[in-house]
Amino acid sequence: MDADQRVGRFQGIIHGGIVSTVLDEAMSKAVASSGSPAVTCRLEIRLRRRIVPGEGLTVRGWIVERKKRRIRAEAEIVDREGRERAHAWAVFLAPAQDERFPNTSR
Repeated sequence: MDADQRVGRFQGIIHGGIVSTVLDEAMSKAVASSGSPAVTCRLEIRLRRRIVPGEGLTVRGWIVERKKRRIRAEAEIVDREGRERAHAWAVFLAPAQDERFPNTSR
């Protein structure tokens, strides 16, 4: 991920809402790649260090636990030196067997 100048806002720091969206999307991709559609129902973000436009960063999301319809996931953004810049924890909810989310193939 290259944070570009268009997302820098306050004194050149990328807005926390954008960072949150990126982390949520990383976790969503991890959940989706496991084969079950799900939606975010709880999201917690910890911004550890500022993120400025132009930095080369790595974003990673993974599943921590799956219990029935509830899926817990985490994500992080790290810099080139491996320092964590932001971390997220989320709970996703998969549809019940008798329901489907709109616009899904399952």
